Amino acid sequence: MIFHQLVPLVAFALNLTLAMMVLYRDHRSALNRVFASVAAALGVWNLGVFFLRSTGDVATAVLVEKLLHFGVILVPAFYYHFVVVFLEIADRRRRLLAATYALAVIFLALSPTPLFMRGVVVTYWGFAPAFGPLYNAFFAWFMASIVGGIVELGLAYGKIDSAFRRNRAKLIILGSAVSLLGGVVDIARVGLKMERLYPVGIPANAVFALLLGVSIVRYRLVNVGIVAKRVAIFGGLLAAAIPLVIALGALAEETFELRYSLSLRDDLVLAFLLAVLLTPLIRTVEVWLDRLVYRKRYGFYETLSDLRKRMGSLLDVTRLADTLVQTLVDRIPLTHGALYLFDPGTGDYQVQRLVSAGAIEGKWRPLRVGGPIIRWLRDNDILVREEIPLRRRMAEALADAEADLDAMQVALLLPLKSEGQLIGVLALGEKLSGEIFDAEELELLRVLASQATVALQTSQLYEQLKRTNEQLVEANSLKSQFLAQFSHELRTPLNAIIGFSKVMLKTSGGALSKDQEEDLAAIHSNGLHLLGLINDVLDFSKIESGTMELEKASLAIDELVEECVRTTLPLIRGRNLTIHKEIEPALPPVRADQTKIRQVLLNLLSNAVKFTREGSVTVRANAKADRLVVSVQDTGVGIREEDQPKLFRAFQQLNGGKIHLPLGGTGLGLMISKSFVELHGGEIWLESREGHGSTFSFTLPLEPVPAHEVRHG
Repeated sequence: MIFHQLVPLVAFALNLTLAMMVLYRDHRSALNRVFASVAAALGVWNLGVFFLRSTGDVATAVLVEKLLHFGVILVPAFYYHFVVVFLEIADRRRRLLAATYALAVIFLALSPTPLFMRGVVVTYWGFAPAFGPLYNAFFAWFMASIVGGIVELGLAYGKIDSAFRRNRAKLIILGSAVSLLGGVVDIARVGLKMERLYPVGIPANAVFALLLGVSIVRYRLVNVGIVAKRVAIFGGLLAAAIPLVIALGALAEETFELRYSLSLRDDLVLAFLLAVLLTPLIRTVEVWLDRLVYRKRYGFYETLSDLRKRMGSLLDVTRLADTLVQTLVDRIPLTHGALYLFDPGTGDYQVQRLVSAGAIEGKWRPLRVGGPIIRWLRDNDILVREEIPLRRRMAEALADAEADLDAMQVALLLPLKSEGQLIGVLALGEKLSGEIFDAEELELLRVLASQATVALQTSQLYEQLKRTNEQLVEANSLKSQFLAQFSHELRTPLNAIIGFSKVMLKTSGGALSKDQEEDLAAIHSNGLHLLGLINDVLDFSKIESGTMELEKASLAIDELVEECVRTTLPLIRGRNLTIHKEIEPALPPVRADQTKIRQVLLNLLSNAVKFTREGSVTVRANAKADRLVVSVQDTGVGIREEDQPKLFRAFQQLNGGKIHLPLGGTGLGLMISKSFVELHGGEIWLESREGHGSTFSFTLPLEPVPAHEVRHG
């Protein structure tokens, strides 16, 4: 009996908690205030029953019954008021609502009189009211109010577009039905004189209050459609188990000649236990039913799992957006979906992809960066459309977004955020199945949104790099064209200057003064230097653009070395510096571009002479296996180890060792030499120690030379 006494106290605590919870969440909401009134009335009822079951005094019991009826009588009026406010039809039901409250006031006024209750009677479960003449009328009005609320909800249900709102309506209908059933059972107990049957009114009202509260506070905790489906499947298992248990009992009696049989109650208990043991089959049957009803539907979890795998392999933003939205709309399935991405050009979030199952037509408006929707999503989580009127802070923040949300007709808005930056918004419509997105599904969508954000950022970065690369290729092409044109325009007059200055120096015949001859010689020398710089830049341009071509022919390396040494000798006149040659006898000819190899060798010799104040420069050439090795060694300042990796880069000039010489030039000589050697299939390298000179070496492949190309000296 202790449990029986505590049930109403537990129900009272539940009602009190629910009332405080909804008022704390938003005390300015009319729906929340009316629900708090329902919970308070039920709380008075439950607390009165607790005291009624705890006392043994008749006079106290009569007083408690009169007090608790102040709560009981107000319940139907508050409940019907709750329903019409929830359905937003309170204005249209104003007269009916007023009549309901008027009857409640009349019954309240009459409740202390013998017309309503004549006292109390003692039952198996404790004290109960002794009904007066008007009590039956009150009970009929009570039940009619509950039924009226259910009818209102049922009539409006088919017109509700939102699955979330439909689920809330289901919760209220289910709670109302439980309360109605509890009242019917309690009346049946009295009418059929089944006093030992437990009075289920208080537990039923506790469930009633809980479901109403969940419908406005945490309605996503319970997906009524899924609950009803699973209850139906369990009921089917139980119905199948009952004849099975009876048949097995009869078979056992006949087979083992038992002298007694099980009662029907025992059969029902065994059937229930068997159904419980078979509950793992519920999920299997549920999946089978889903696939039977929605043959094209893969299931929510499978869809998201597959989508996450596919997104990781897509680098094109358009394809990624199409895959993301199309898959969600087709396979969940949804009425529609859209992906918004931030557009730096407009400064707004524009629709990147829109997919509709036919429910949405027309052009969607962009979401403004400073608009209420973007401001909310930037600082918060998933926006569930139906939660806006239930959460005061959200309702205030999104008060100006009603028109945009109505146009979008979305159920959810998922922010795609990375490091606090909102890069996009995924807008999802209702499920075509009519089910809601429950809490677990919303959590999975959060994970999907995070992975979609990473995939979108990767795709956007890839496209940005692709565009940048295309721009660089175009810029490089334009640069090459410019350099080619630039060098042509400079070389034509420069060649004329070099030529005329050379002729004038040779044919002056003493007509020029010494100073004039020196000036003319300087013009000729600097002209040659400038021509070399222009040629370097042009060669560099051709190498970068990949248009450098080789004109290979038979080349005697000993003759080329001799020619390059003679060309370099004027650079060492008057200096304590000598040039030596160490050429292996009878070197075979190589197939190479003589102009390019001459340029390489002259560049190495001029660098060696430039950085060697005194001592020697030695040119060596010998054959090793299938390679010809040419090296230029000097006794100059050497090169620091940390500077050596920079030598073969473009536009690099080094002041080696401890001396600082005026370098001039473009810093392209070694880079061009390296490219020329590698175009021939060879390699070039450096060996040097600071203060101990340097050795530059390069190789050329010893390709077979056709007989008609071999030159005989």
